[in-house]
Amino acid sequence: MHQLLSSQLNFRDLGGIRTIDGRKVKPGLLFRSGDLFSLQPEDIRRLEEMKLASVIDLRAQREIDVRPDKQIGTVREVIHIDIHDAARDKAQKFLESNDADGLETVLIGDYVRMVNIHQDDFRRFLEVLANTDNLPLVYHCAAGKDRTGLVTLFFLSALGVDLENIWADYLDSNRYSEPTILRIIRKVTESGMNGELLRPLLEVRKEYLQAALDEIDLKYGGLQSFVIEVLKADCEKLQKKYLTV
Repeated sequence: MHQLLSSQLNFRDLGGIRTIDGRKVKPGLLFRSGDLFSLQPEDIRRLEEMKLASVIDLRAQREIDVRPDKQIGTVREVIHIDIHDAARDKAQKFLESNDADGLETVLIGDYVRMVNIHQDDFRRFLEVLANTDNLPLVYHCAAGKDRTGLVTLFFLSALGVDLENIWADYLDSNRYSEPTILRIIRKVTESGMNGELLRPLLEVRKEYLQAALDEIDLKYGGLQSFVIEVLKADCEKLQKKYLTV
């Protein structure tokens, strides 16, 4: 595991992910990440050396107001696609009432909610990737795992990546984010609450993404049908743009 940035551990290149037909995602074009609020000067310089040209921010405005991304000199375009962080309000109530069961299931429900409520936002995300000339590009939410995980699912599916490789990329957030997860749990525990209760919110788990996939199978005829018919992904254009020959 190679950390590209020291101040945002879940920043990573989609390059190298293999498709079913043996092609790979081109390196150095698309990156997924958590928010860019805590970027240190050396990481900003690194992104500028990479000539990072655009950012897609998937957070709600209230999140952006509290933790705005750092300015990166080479970025020419910032696109906001507001995917509401509904899980946060529920999680706060469960934490205050010490409801471990509620915290275990809040993200399962939220993945299902996003599949049904945010189709226009997912569609716009795929349209931006298909049509932008401002590359390299990074897209992110808050932690870079749930909203970012779902849009990555749809994008990689449009490229022809099989579920095994999509799952591997999704679950990698736990490895990249482990130091951050432990730090947050420790901080909450030191404040007098049971920080360990937050672990289900800080990690990705198979049951979260599986809940989204099950909902897609049940209501929309499967992942490929959802991506092509509901999200209107231009698979040919995306593959030509982002895959090696």
